[in-house]
Parts: sequence; C-alpha cells; structure tokens
Amino acid sequence: MPNSNTDKLLVELVACERCKNPFMMNKGEKLSKQEKGEEIVCENCIKLEKRKKKLQLGVINSVIESQKEIEASILEVKDNIDISKAHFNKQQFLEKIKKKSEVLTKSIELLQKIDESKEEKYIDEYKRLFDKLKSAKS
Repeated sequence: MPNSNTDKLLVELVACERCKNPFMMNKGEKLSKQEKGEEIVCENCIKLEKRKKKLQLGVINSVIESQKEIEASILEVKDNIDISKAHFNKQQFLEKIKKKSEVLTKSIELLQKIDESKEEKYIDEYKRLFDKLKSAKS
C-alpha cells in the first residue's frame, strides 16, 4: 500500500462566513481565498444566493408587469373621462340651443300676437321675456 500524500484527500473543515455551518474545503483553497479577499462560503449559501436573485428578478418582472397593467387601466379611464366630458359638453351645448330655441319661438309668437291684436298684455309679456333673457346672460 503506497503511503504518499497524493493518494490522500487533503481537505479541512472550515466555517462558512455567512451561515457559520462547517463544510469541507481543500487545504490550500482557504488561504488563497483569504489572500484574494474572497468570502469563504458553502455550497448551500451559494445556491441560496442564486435562488434569491432568481426570485428577485421574478418579483421585479411581476412588479413591472403589474405597473404596465395599471398604466393601461389609467389610460383607459382617462379616455373614458375624455369621452364623457365631450358627451357632457355636447349635452350642455344642446340644452343651451334648446332653451334659446324655445325663447325665440315664444318671442316670435308674442310678436305675432302683438302685431295682430295690439294688446298691452302681450307687450308686457314680451318685456318680461326680454328681461329674463338679459338676466340669464349676465
């Protein structure tokens, strides 16, 4: 049986700097990592770090996706508001036209009655209508 060091495993028990759990490492590896300023970390901590990064990317992607959905929803609501404002303005405009039309129709009827009958009551009614129009504009 050969007694050389080449046949033996040269490992030592080292504590992980993150979780403090012991793990096996080649004898010269610890010193070389310390000289380079590298952290001495076990496989479990490395796997955990990779998994954490993967989860963070997943969370970031889901946040970005939900943000895009919210922005799309906001734009949709804004478009609906713009449409309803336009509809509301159109409705107000139509109401104003309708009121003016009614007033003009009434004033024409009163003028025709004044012309036909020359009665004072129609003239007074026309004056009230005219005053009402003046107060509505002010």
